[in-house]
Amino acid sequence: MRNSIRRRLLAGLGGVSAAALLAGGACAQDQAGQNPSSQNSSGEATQVDAVVVTGSFLRNIKQEDVASPVVTVDQKALTKTGVVSIGDLLRYVPQNIGSMGGVQDLAKGGQDSKDTRSANLRGLGSGATLVLMNGRRVVKSDGYVNLNSLTPPIAVARVETVLDGASATYGADAVAGVFNIITDGRFEGFKTSAQYTYIEDSPAWQVQAMWGAKGDRSRLVVSASYTDIERLQNADRAVTNIYNPSSGAGANPGSFTLTARPRTAGGGDVVINGVNYSTLYDSYKNTAGTLAVVDPNCGSTVTKSVFTPSASGPGYAIGSCAFSFQAQNPIRGASQSGLIHVEGEYDLTDQHTLFLESAIYHQDSQRYGVPSYAQNHNGATPPIVPASNPYNPFGVAVYYVGRPIGSQGLAGLNYNVQRNEANQFHNVVGAKGPLFGDWNYAATLTSSWSSNVFRDHDTDMNLFQAALNGYGGQNCNYRWNGAGVGAVAGQGNCYYLSPFAKDNTTNNPAVLFNIQSEVFTRTVRDMEIADLVIDGTLGKLRLPAGDISGAVGLQWRREGESIHYSDLLRSGYAAFGGPSVDRDADRTIKSIFTEWNLPIIDGMNLDLAVRHEDYGGFKTTNPKASLIWRPNESLSLRASASTAFQAPGLENATNGPISNNVVNITDPVLGTTNFRTVTTIGNADLKPQTSKVHNLGVTWLPVRRASLSLDWWTFKYDNQIAVQNGQAVINAAPNGPQVVRDQSGVAQTIYVTSYNAKSGTQTSGLDIAGSWSFDVGDSTFTLRDNLSYLLKYDIDTGSLVYDGIGRRNNTTTSPSTAAAAPKYRNLTSVDWSMGPHFASATVRYVSGVVDDYAIAITASTTARVKSWTVLDLQYAYAFGQDERYRVTVGAINVFDRAAPSAKYTGYLSSVADPFGRQSYVRLDARF
Repeated sequence: MRNSIRRRLLAGLGGVSAAALLAGGACAQDQAGQNPSSQNSSGEATQVDAVVVTGSFLRNIKQEDVASPVVTVDQKALTKTGVVSIGDLLRYVPQNIGSMGGVQDLAKGGQDSKDTRSANLRGLGSGATLVLMNGRRVVKSDGYVNLNSLTPPIAVARVETVLDGASATYGADAVAGVFNIITDGRFEGFKTSAQYTYIEDSPAWQVQAMWGAKGDRSRLVVSASYTDIERLQNADRAVTNIYNPSSGAGANPGSFTLTARPRTAGGGDVVINGVNYSTLYDSYKNTAGTLAVVDPNCGSTVTKSVFTPSASGPGYAIGSCAFSFQAQNPIRGASQSGLIHVEGEYDLTDQHTLFLESAIYHQDSQRYGVPSYAQNHNGATPPIVPASNPYNPFGVAVYYVGRPIGSQGLAGLNYNVQRNEANQFHNVVGAKGPLFGDWNYAATLTSSWSSNVFRDHDTDMNLFQAALNGYGGQNCNYRWNGAGVGAVAGQGNCYYLSPFAKDNTTNNPAVLFNIQSEVFTRTVRDMEIADLVIDGTLGKLRLPAGDISGAVGLQWRREGESIHYSDLLRSGYAAFGGPSVDRDADRTIKSIFTEWNLPIIDGMNLDLAVRHEDYGGFKTTNPKASLIWRPNESLSLRASASTAFQAPGLENATNGPISNNVVNITDPVLGTTNFRTVTTIGNADLKPQTSKVHNLGVTWLPVRRASLSLDWWTFKYDNQIAVQNGQAVINAAPNGPQVVRDQSGVAQTIYVTSYNAKSGTQTSGLDIAGSWSFDVGDSTFTLRDNLSYLLKYDIDTGSLVYDGIGRRNNTTTSPSTAAAAPKYRNLTSVDWSMGPHFASATVRYVSGVVDDYAIAITASTTARVKSWTVLDLQYAYAFGQDERYRVTVGAINVFDRAAPSAKYTGYLSSVADPFGRQSYVRLDARF
């Protein structure tokens, strides 16, 4: 009876649980920590070893005896959704706020060319959620662990998410929680799955297979998947097909600075499109004898540009020219991904087992974006179009600033295609078995490696200037120090390039291709880990309610990172990217940890854990205490308190430049808004950010097959690692040392750095979950509701702390660690099953936020990103012998609700997605 009650209590232990949303809560949680058996392909029970629960190293206790709230989703629950990747599960976890990767998030500088997803529990940043596979760390491929690279979804036994600090158990990064993917290493037989997902303009398909076999002393499981996703462009959705103008260095057409009075070949005035540029120069030239004018064709219907006159000018020619490339940028890129996962065991003796795991991931992806980049790096002076260039209508030398290829691309192509090749290998080998008494050991070696090669095109400013001088073209004998033997400007194999809009479609394609050089960034990250954990009970030393369980462990971990750039990016002569510096860094971490579970009285368990980590430059010690008490058969109370930490990234080991980004910056001096390069400088003096984490929860079982859970949680950062906001830097000191300007006074590059905020983000909230299953005749219905409610989300900008609840948190000085903070995230569902039939309906709701993009924190605004509510439906039918075949049809966002509009980005990726309706059909078979 007592065990039955414990299992029922466990059903609600997860707080706001995706398991409670997607599957029967008791079933999902029992598989995680209570049920000592699994099922083979024939549905027969097979005995397995004790299950190690996520958030603990103790194998002698059950999940029900651990106080930390745990969300569990099993394979059965996965089949009730249309997910094709582990990352897709995040839409059903209301505690997750946004994600790195996937759809574009231009407001945060995200221009990911790959199909990647990160976890971001509580909105504390992807680096604050530790991702594990089978309880072991996986290398970060993009500064975060890509959930889609770990294992095929068909191989997932369950996904467990600890919604509590876990650094006392796992060490760094387990601040907001732990996301643990557990594979089905005991599967026997063969099963396969194929799914086609129709998204208008961006369909996707996936095939998967899994095979498992068992011998007298061995077991092997192999799974594989292949996924193909077609690209989706901003032009394909109304919410993203908006006007986002680029001007200044990003202008199209560009602008020109006259260095002398324009004149014709005969010495007369230059008149273009009715404008006399000679007399204009006489009237408006500055004291240096120069005058900046827009391209003569700016504002024409052919160029699709918009001219804005200068307040001090004549109303024409002098001002700014803007063009929106928004339609030519992507919502997501195209990708082709393959993933193989192998897991096996071999019994060395009757008691000692050798185990292994290997995962291989490969992805090719293509991001279709703007055909020509902004001219961010001009050097001492912008490129000069000499008077001798036959396409120069002014008859005098002029400086040029703009996009060298404009909007038409190479040879009329509308896009520049960025390509990325991602590879990842994860290998584990280890042994486990008894030591003495009931004490056991597990020794593990892990090697995890990732490589990303990102290929792009950028304008070589040396070749661009040479082409303006008449030495363009691949076959022109032009060298870095000038023209070679036989090279004559504009003759033979040497051509002039025109940057004027009138010549956009008639420029020699060979010249355009030559000035656009391929650039690449190659990033390799690797990690090696050696673990030894022993666990058991204290034998004769026991409490009245049961045995004292304990674990002690050691870990050695090496982390490495290597980033190398192509010559053009390193040289600083690329128009858009760079200058970049190659870097190699690594570090070694040594850890010791212990955990003890004490059954104080019947129904009450106290868990104590502590972990010490030595990074060489700093050391951390993180304790955790958690208590769970079941005073009667229908009530469970739990509480936990811990500290957690996140170490500075490896890249901060250097004081030099570590990354470049391109961000829309408003220059407070000139009043213009343009894409500018923001270069991050390392900070070797960074301290680890720490957090205090608390959780209080209760689970009540009011009637049979019903549960209600409530959890209050809070996170408080100290020394939070943040990156300076580029806009805040230029606002504070427009001409300071962190702002690099060219000779015309135009800001070219802004330098920012990471820093430890005085306090950091503080957030708290409530997780509420309820479920009730009941029968009506031959049918079974399950009702569920899951709510995550924010009570606090305070953000430290470095100079002040403000309340971020209900805000987009993208002001001019909001740190990059700030996330949108909707007050409510809710999921409501109803499931129906009868024999071979199953159907489900899920309503997902996210409350709206104030749209504070690009305004001061203290400013008020009526702009809002509205709330978003969508309905997901699914029906499945199983048939054949033992119901081994199943066909599933469904739709995500059935009513094709568009994402609510947001400033600049069109939509807010952490609130809604811009895909629209996603219809799918899936076929499953097992043998």
